[in-house]
Amino acid sequence: MIRTFVTRFILPAALAAFLGCAQQIPPSPATTAPVKAPASAEAQAIYSYLAYRELLHENMSDKAAQALEQAIALKPAPELYLELGNLHWRASRFSDALLVLNQGLTTYPDSEALLSTLAKTYAAQGRFDDAVLVLDDYRKNHPEMIDMAHEAALYRLEQGRFGDAVDRLNAIPAKDADQTTNFLLGKGYFGLELYDKAIAAYQQAVATDPEYYNAWIELGLTYEVQKNYIDAERVFSRLVDLGIANQQILFHLVELNLKLNNPDQALSYVQQAADDPALALEAANLLLNQNFYDHAAEILDPMAQENPIPQDALFFLAVLEYEGRDNPEKAMTYLESIPEGHHHYERSLIFRIHLLYRKDDKSAAKALCASAMTLFPKQPEFSIIMAEMHEYDGEYQKALDLLLKATGTWPENTTILYRLGMVYDRMEHRDQAMLVMDKIISKDPEHADALNYLGYSLAEKGRDLERAELLIESALKVKPDNGYFVDSLAWVYFKQGKNRLAWQEIRRAVQLVDSDPVIWEHYGDIARALKLFSEARKGYEKALELEGDNVEDVRTKLNSLRRAR
Repeated sequence: MIRTFVTRFILPAALAAFLGCAQQIPPSPATTAPVKAPASAEAQAIYSYLAYRELLHENMSDKAAQALEQAIALKPAPELYLELGNLHWRASRFSDALLVLNQGLTTYPDSEALLSTLAKTYAAQGRFDDAVLVLDDYRKNHPEMIDMAHEAALYRLEQGRFGDAVDRLNAIPAKDADQTTNFLLGKGYFGLELYDKAIAAYQQAVATDPEYYNAWIELGLTYEVQKNYIDAERVFSRLVDLGIANQQILFHLVELNLKLNNPDQALSYVQQAADDPALALEAANLLLNQNFYDHAAEILDPMAQENPIPQDALFFLAVLEYEGRDNPEKAMTYLESIPEGHHHYERSLIFRIHLLYRKDDKSAAKALCASAMTLFPKQPEFSIIMAEMHEYDGEYQKALDLLLKATGTWPENTTILYRLGMVYDRMEHRDQAMLVMDKIISKDPEHADALNYLGYSLAEKGRDLERAELLIESALKVKPDNGYFVDSLAWVYFKQGKNRLAWQEIRRAVQLVDSDPVIWEHYGDIARALKLFSEARKGYEKALELEGDNVEDVRTKLNSLRRAR
């Protein structure tokens, strides 16, 4: 219903325009009864607008839209088109919004508000090209509208068309360019991986507006991409000095200082947020992961003195006790205190299983894991852990049965498939293992361990050596400093007769991994092929010291060298 006392409304600009257009009519002489005249178009438009406002207040949006459409029909105004377009926009009726806004622009082609809203409506539908087109058309007649150039560039950035965005922004005359121009240029150059130019643009933005916080943040992140952690830390510290010490920035400073091997400074930032336990625990987690146990203890030990201990701290306290203080019993106490509904509970079960297995209480570890499999039937991790325990205990058939069942439940899980392949390998079903590894690679072409396994296995068989080389090179692209992968590459070269290349790689392998008897045996074999007999003896002797599975064969090779002297 329409309220009687319309003076309660605070009239918007559109209604004020109506009232400004109404003519002042002098009163008639009161000698005769007044004749009732039909309402003017202005009056009817005002009435329709007021009805729209009342219906909108009553949450009757469809009827409100009809009333506003009637007001536009009676007395159109750009503000009314905009309001109706926004009404449809908020209701996600984008096609209706587009229709209304285009109608409004047909009548009022110079309305910046209508044009900008039309572009935003296209963009909301992912129609970025249409959004840019209407902005470009408008700027043909209004080249001074730099904000619309910025908006068009922003849509190109959304599309990932960074070059187009940069070209548009660089076309803005230097006298008109501002901090927003430079900020968006930075985003564009960053997308093009032109990091030095991005940095220069962000620096120009903050030089123009020292409180342009988003530009400072992007500047810091760009330094970080370049691994320039010193300048990145300086930028984020500047934000703290400017009073922007929110959780994300402080945590970022903790991360940067740890990358700079400066845990004392990292801890000082945590202490600045002493009233934020979530930040403190995340920082403690970072410190634990990087083995800064004493610094993590400064955060965690006070929490351990609280009564009760915060539940969110229990898991991290367990890590501190186990890894930092070699106290698995205390760690277990903390883990067992984590309640079943807590978000760390699942992780705590994995940790508890590990602790039980490590202290040789294997039956308890397997019982807890079986319970976890029942409690979390959609979590593959516990099936993987159970299979690993069977595998380490030599119970290969049990591991195999479990993993085959798991592949039925999680056929795309490459971790399960890899463990399945390794169990086949341990059971000496190498061809079956290779088939599984091939399957993994088809699902994940960057699965480094599967690539290496398959490449090395082909080399061992002397088959498809070119493919074996490509597979291992692919594995090394993912993990370039993996000594086992380097050994595999050396072995492929050796099998191909490329002994000089093999020698180069095997020397690198033993620098990366000096405790594997197989790698040292390969070292000896390659050195012997090159008639480097002292190096060959060194390799075989190291292999014997490490007591691998191939001791007798290695001893035979070493003795043959001695006889050859």
